[in-house]
Amino acid sequence: MRRTVWILALAAGYVDGLALLYLGGVFAGVVPANLLLVGITAATDPHHLTGTAARAALAAAVYTITVALARNLPPARCLVAGLAALCTLTGAWAAVHHDPHGVAQLPLLVLAAIAAALQAAAQRDSDQPTGYLTGPLIRVDDGRIHLAGDGAPLIAVPLGAAGAALLLDKVPWLGPLPAVALVAAAVVLRALPPRKTRTRADTTPRPEPARTP
Repeated sequence: MRRTVWILALAAGYVDGLALLYLGGVFAGVVPANLLLVGITAATDPHHLTGTAARAALAAAVYTITVALARNLPPARCLVAGLAALCTLTGAWAAVHHDPHGVAQLPLLVLAAIAAALQAAAQRDSDQPTGYLTGPLIRVDDGRIHLAGDGAPLIAVPLGAAGAALLLDKVPWLGPLPAVALVAAAVVLRALPPRKTRTRADTTPRPEPARTP
């Protein structure tokens, strides 16, 4: 999992950036933020709950249901299924001519939430989740930050979101393709056998057996 944590963090940030900018101003994989949007909209603009609040509630519900349904799937299958959801999202992005509006945003948002949830489900046994910042920030406060693991959500997620903002503004037809490429690379890396770590015993030359006359 260490080999893929930065790659998946970039993909998570990219998908959330795409959703926030082009799918109704909500997140694909940040459930607490979406629930905050529901609460804020309900309190400040209760007559327009069918807009941002409805999209935020939809994304949160789809994410939660997907994680619950995927709880018995092996992590590798969750990641492959997430890749399939991203590929479907790419096709839907092309079908709306790279510029979704109104009701057309909803199916794309559902696919983005499914992809984000499956990526999270693929990492449920990991101590290095790529889509949440609370744990690493707590470790920063305790002086226990580790760049190799905690740096992924703290650095790569914002970089992925920035990449979505910059790329889609200049090359909108790309859509989710960068995230597809990142998750596909993670799937390939996870399928490779782990590299054997050499110990001192492996590098120490063994004495030759004594020869008998």
